[in-house]
Amino acid sequence: MPRFSVEQARQRVETKIPTASAAVKLPQDLGIVAEITGQKKNRIYSYRAHVELLCG
Repeated sequence: MPRFSVEQARQRVETKIPTASAAVKLPQDLGIVAEITGQKKNRIYSYRAHVELLCG
């Protein structure tokens, strides 16, 4: 399942945590990705559209 953390996003684009957090917030606000842990730290996000395509 396509999942990622802010830390993984930070590493991928080689930026700082606040910048990566802001970059993840936009697709979350648009409903493109969803936070699935319910935690305040070490959150994991899932790409919902991909999951829905796989599950039908």
